[in-house]
Amino acid sequence: MEKNQILPGEVLANLLLDKGAPCLTLTVSLEKLNPAREANSRILKEYTSLVEDQWQRLFPGKNGQFFLEPLHDFIDKIDLGNPPLGIGIYISPKQAHCIHFLFAPPMRVCWNDRFLIRDLVYQLQLQQRFLILTVTEKRARLFECENDQCSQIQDGVISTPFYDNYEYNSPARSTSYAGYSHVKSYEREEEEVLAAHRRKYFKVVKERLAQYRTHQTPLVLVAQKELLSELDLEGKANEPVVHVNRDPSHDSASTLAKLAIAPVYAMQEKKVEKLISEWNELVGKGFTRTGLQACWRAAQEGNCRILLVEQTYSKPGYLLDDPYYLFLSPPAGMHTTLPDAVDDLIKVVLEKRGTVHFTGDELLSSQQKIALITRY
Repeated sequence: MEKNQILPGEVLANLLLDKGAPCLTLTVSLEKLNPAREANSRILKEYTSLVEDQWQRLFPGKNGQFFLEPLHDFIDKIDLGNPPLGIGIYISPKQAHCIHFLFAPPMRVCWNDRFLIRDLVYQLQLQQRFLILTVTEKRARLFECENDQCSQIQDGVISTPFYDNYEYNSPARSTSYAGYSHVKSYEREEEEVLAAHRRKYFKVVKERLAQYRTHQTPLVLVAQKELLSELDLEGKANEPVVHVNRDPSHDSASTLAKLAIAPVYAMQEKKVEKLISEWNELVGKGFTRTGLQACWRAAQEGNCRILLVEQTYSKPGYLLDDPYYLFLSPPAGMHTTLPDAVDDLIKVVLEKRGTVHFTGDELLSSQQKIALITRY
């Protein structure tokens, strides 16, 4: 059984491959502040006992040690003095993972032939990797960050201090008889000379920075306003840049991370808003679907490019022999029950190489809480 601390994106890929065997999904929200935080230990014990009881009821007489041992191990390792907002535990005979969430998930215990993945997908949407570039008149620093975790990249080019060691030339006359009417060189203002040398230095920094950026990696540029124009790092549509007007000379990595996380989250929210606007612009052109059933059919056909869904929207679904038609109430006869059809739809979209984006509640009220932009 795989039980490693790997990146959430890798965990998601592994969870999507697990089909058929008993899969346990346990999500629990925790309290970070006292006095409510004192209840976390009791809550975790209650859900651990609930999992044990459900195992005995669902799989009587079977040895559940390969489920219960990693479950207890994950619970014991949670720092109750500084807990996350929530946890997600995923266990099957093949793998076991515990993810610390940046949000409070719904309390949920689910045994099924596949994992519930929606909370992990939302975590990946929040867990944004970004870069911070700080610039002063003397030097630049580059940091790689993920949420509130930030570490400086020790790059010999970017981190090299910039010194004001320019050569100064006094005015010189063209001949001894010309007086000062023809001046070969002139004395520029000191600040103009400094600015010229900074621009040359900034050009080197920009070229080096390109090696660390991807089209989707946000860049937070922290510098005083007068330096921002000299650096000229305006982002393209697919290369987002956030400007923070501040002198970062004495800011630590942790201070910079806390400073940057709010504008980075705001950038992500704007991205989702743009996708909703794109959906609205495509209405009537045959590239949109509204509602769970219509989105389900299009996704099953592979016609799914971007799925938008309200973060808390969940609904059971039911299937007969036709996997393309989703019932929202139990049909007559033998049928398959999907505890959360929205979660199953998310799996289908990801497996068909589409993307999934969660929105705030009520942002998709006119689209029945879920909307799809199709490929054709």
